[in-house]
Amino acid sequence: MAALYVPLRAIVSHSRAPSRRLLLPLHAHLLTSGRLASSPAILTTLVSLYARVPALHPVVHHLLPPTSPLPCFNAALSLPYPLALRVFCRLRLVHSPDSFSFPPLASSAPSPPHLLAIHALSLRCDVADDLFCASALLRGYLRFGLADYAHRLFDRLPLRDVVVWNAMVNGFAKLGCFDRAMECFLRMRQDGMVEISAFTVTGILSVCTATTDFERGAAVHGMVVKSGLDHNVSVCNALVDLYGKSHDVANAAMVFEGMAEQDRDLFSWNSMLSALQYSADHMGTMRLFRRMRHAAVWPDAVTVAAVLPACAQTAALKVGRTVHGYIMTTGLAHDGALDVRACNALVDMYAKSGALDEACRVFYWMRQQDVASWNIMINGYASHGRGQEALGLFRQMTEVKGLMPDEVTLLAAMSACSHSGFVEEGRSLLKRMKEEFGLEPLMEHYACVTDMLGRAGRLDEARKVVVEAGDVGAGAWRTYLAACRMHGDKERAQEAARMLMTTKEAGSGGWVLLANTYGCDGNFEGLEEVRGEMRRQGVQKAAPGCSWVEVGGGNGESGTVARAFVSGDKEHP
Repeated sequence: MAALYVPLRAIVSHSRAPSRRLLLPLHAHLLTSGRLASSPAILTTLVSLYARVPALHPVVHHLLPPTSPLPCFNAALSLPYPLALRVFCRLRLVHSPDSFSFPPLASSAPSPPHLLAIHALSLRCDVADDLFCASALLRGYLRFGLADYAHRLFDRLPLRDVVVWNAMVNGFAKLGCFDRAMECFLRMRQDGMVEISAFTVTGILSVCTATTDFERGAAVHGMVVKSGLDHNVSVCNALVDLYGKSHDVANAAMVFEGMAEQDRDLFSWNSMLSALQYSADHMGTMRLFRRMRHAAVWPDAVTVAAVLPACAQTAALKVGRTVHGYIMTTGLAHDGALDVRACNALVDMYAKSGALDEACRVFYWMRQQDVASWNIMINGYASHGRGQEALGLFRQMTEVKGLMPDEVTLLAAMSACSHSGFVEEGRSLLKRMKEEFGLEPLMEHYACVTDMLGRAGRLDEARKVVVEAGDVGAGAWRTYLAACRMHGDKERAQEAARMLMTTKEAGSGGWVLLANTYGCDGNFEGLEEVRGEMRRQGVQKAAPGCSWVEVGGGNGESGTVARAFVSGDKEHP
């Protein structure tokens, strides 16, 4: 009998549900040999196996003899709630429920009234204070958002173990009650009777990340090192995510590189890729992705969404196509794993890399498009000077698909008009933005229309748009100033320069343009005044623009390599 019980326990401990073809003959053998009737332990194990096969759930109710021991009934309570309730009613006819009877019911309760009834019955049976039962009830209350009920139950517990504390910290974190989660964590630390676990740490780190409390997150990191949890994969992943969201790539990399190569899982790589991508370290993202492929870790949709923006920003079309090929060959594109965000990243990569036709094919291949999808395509056509197609897409989006555009959509459409010289269409869009779509134009919209009118030499109309912009018109004045300089209108340029001085100009671009205007006119007093004001306001001249190009590997390198260089760079090989 013991020889048969051991393989049964092995089947139960296996993570996957057993096969019906294996389970039914085994059940028949146990019946015919008489072992099922003679061993309650074998019956309990068999019930557990049946409860893990959905097709056999209706059979479990008939599998239990009326005189089955309590553990057999408890094993059957892991069934879906309606079936488990029938088993529970039978259990109460012959046994008094114990602390193992209520947790399965609390976990599967379909509504708060059901959970409250289970809690009330556990109180009558005097097992509600049992830690195993209490932790299940706490998780149930927090699952339904009943934070006050959970707190009252927690406060009346005479003893609390790490499982109960974790249920509170993680439950409040999932509910978005970050203050309560942090309060529970601090109480747990003050209690001093319970050692934290990896589950505690990942829960509180998620709170620190969500609330951008990076200073406290770093303190938790110190506690992790002291408690010896700094080698736990889940904890390391949470730390990489925390530092990545705080733009502290150095510490994120330190945690990531401190993990053993064989311990890193997919979440580890994705967390580090997202940290690099979040901090706009595009070359670092590409290098890490190559390492991930060499480590034979299969990417998923999160990986794709992190890597493709880096390909787009560096115009690494070859790598982007490789990622696209991986998507198609591994089934990510067809099994629902590839979400709209990842598809949008793919369209954006092709559009920004100059492969607009491929971007269009992916766009129409997508199962569904959101507003961001349309924005990417409209902006792609606008950037390539194909204004007619961009406006056609805008009309298709608003009139055919019935989608409401946002500020990004309107800016992309206006940019298309500006690049293609459709001045009247651009002005109409600015008017429709407020009257038809109910959106308040931002500085970028006014600047775009000002630029459009300025390019066409319609400086009077451009100035009216700038005045209409009001307080948000710093960028519009800067654009108007550039248009005046382009058409050689010194008087208007000087007026625009004076107006720009009165605005709260963000960044250095406008100041540099202003200084150049005075310099070109020989007004060195004005030039020095602008430079002095830049120093007083702490305005730093922006770093030169950086570009990337894929070229064949040199100096012994194989394949293509993405090279980065800046304007006027004559030293790069």
